Amino acid sequence: MTSTEQVVSPQVVKKLEKGIVKEGKIEDSRVKGLFDDLTKTEKERAKAEKAAHKAEDALAKAEKKEVKAVKAASKATHDHDIAVANRHNAEQKEQLKKQVDAKLLKEIQDKKLKAEAALKDQEMHNKAREAKLAELQQGNNDHPEVDESYGGATASVV
Repeated sequence: MTSTEQVVSPQVVKKLEKGIVKEGKIEDSRVKGLFDDLTKTEKERAKAEKAAHKAEDALAKAEKKEVKAVKAASKATHDHDIAVANRHNAEQKEQLKKQVDAKLLKEIQDKKLKAEAALKDQEMHNKAREAKLAELQQGNNDHPEVDESYGGATASVV
């Protein structure tokens, strides 16, 4: 008999069998746990992959929204610039119209003064003419000689 072939009692064999079976069960349990953990991790990865895809879609949507907002802001800025330019032009036109109005008002005032002065001069000249005519008529009544060659409208003074 060799040393490896020793006679082993049935109790020892049973104990060894139980140990081997127990070792197999532990290993089975450990392998099953590893596969369960692998399956769980694969499911988590599938969820993470799905979430990453959703995040990509959300990013693309947000980028489109940003581009749209940038275009709207650019258009609003452009529209504002146009409105500012239009306002500036309107202010310049208003100022010009006010200047023209003020010039015309001054011109009207000057012309009124000239017209009033001309009216006063005319009234004064009319009075002077009326006085001359009255003097001539009184002088004509004193000298009744009338020159008929001019239609009787003028008197000849001697």
